[in-house]
Amino acid sequence: MKLRLKLPLKRKYHKNIAIIPSFSGLIPIWLITTCLTILFSIKSQQVQAQDLKYGHWHAAETNYNPAFAGSSGQPRIILNFRDQWPVMPQAYVSYRAAFDAYIEPIRSGLGLYVNQDNQGDGALQSTDIGMQYMYQARLGYSWALNFGMQFSYQQYRLNWLDLQFLDQINVLYGFNDIFGNPNPTGEPFPGSLTTDFVDLGAGAVLYSDRLYVGMSAAHVTTPKVSFYNNPSSELPMAFSGQAGIFFGGERKDDLVFNPYMLFTTQKGFSQLQTGAYVKKSVVLGGFAVKHNTSNLSDVVFLAGLSKGMLKFAYSYDISVGPLAGLSGGSHEVSLMLTFKDNEGRSKKNSQKSMLDCPSIL
Repeated sequence: MKLRLKLPLKRKYHKNIAIIPSFSGLIPIWLITTCLTILFSIKSQQVQAQDLKYGHWHAAETNYNPAFAGSSGQPRIILNFRDQWPVMPQAYVSYRAAFDAYIEPIRSGLGLYVNQDNQGDGALQSTDIGMQYMYQARLGYSWALNFGMQFSYQQYRLNWLDLQFLDQINVLYGFNDIFGNPNPTGEPFPGSLTTDFVDLGAGAVLYSDRLYVGMSAAHVTTPKVSFYNNPSSELPMAFSGQAGIFFGGERKDDLVFNPYMLFTTQKGFSQLQTGAYVKKSVVLGGFAVKHNTSNLSDVVFLAGLSKGMLKFAYSYDISVGPLAGLSGGSHEVSLMLTFKDNEGRSKKNSQKSMLDCPSIL
C-alpha cells in the first residue's frame, strides 16, 4: 500500500480557539521556548544520575513531558509495568498509573500520576506522586504549541536489612552466620531510612495533524537526596527530546506508519530510542533500538491491540550490548483506557478550542 503524507487543509476556526494573531503575540512563547533551550544546552553538562525510562512511548508521553497532558483531547487512564533484567539478582521493577484529560472551558490539560520504582529486589524503593498542567496556544489552522508544568512529591525508602556489604562475607557461610543470621557490618547506619522532597519539571511540544516535536526538563530544582544528610548529594536535572511523524491513516482502518525518536540525557548518560509503530485496524506492532552513550544496548519488539476504549501492548527488550545473554532482557506492559468525550470528539479539530496531538492510538 502506498503511504503518503497528508497535507493539512485550510479550515475555519471555532470561536473559542486561542489564535496567536501576530509576531508580538509570539514573544512570550518564544521567550519560554528559549529558556527551555538554554536549560537543555547548558545544564545538561552538569547532570549526574539516571531516571526510570519506560519504553512504550505511545503510553508514556506524560512520563517524559508534561506538555502532553490532556493532548489527546479525551480523558484517559494509563497503566505501565516494566520488569528490567529479571534474571539478575538486582532487578528493576516499576509501576505507573496516570490520568489526564483536556478541560475545554479553560483550554488546559490536567494530569495526575503515581510512579513506583523498586531497585535491587526492593532494597531501594522510590515513590513519585505528581500533578501536571498543560496550556495550549493555537498557531494556525493545523498547528499548536503546548506548554506544560509538573509538580511532584517524591520519597525514597532504603531497606537496610536487604543490603549486603563486603565486610559481612564469611569464607565458610557467606553473608550469614551458622544460624542463618546476617553477619555484622562496619558500615554506618543511615540517619534516616527515608528521604523526601518536592520536585518541579517543565516542557513544551509543537505539533500539527501529522507530526510533533517536544522537549522537557525534569528535576529543575535539583533537590537534595541523601540518607546521610549529605548536602552535596543532589538529584540532577534530566532532559528529554521527542519527535514523531505519521503516514497513512486517511480512513479508519487504513495502515498507519509512525516513526519516532526519544532522546534522554542525565548524569552524562544519554540514551537514544528510535523506532516505528505500525497499526492496521485493531492490530499494533512496533520495533525500536536503544543506543546508550557508548553502545547499542537493546532491540525492542512490541505487539498490541486497540479496540474501542481499550488499548493494550506488550514488548520485550533484547539486550545486545555488554549484558547480552546475561540480563534476561526486559518485559513491559501498558494498558490504556480512553473515555470518549462524545460532545468534544464529535467535533473536528477546527471546531474545538484545542488541536489534538497525533497519536498511533
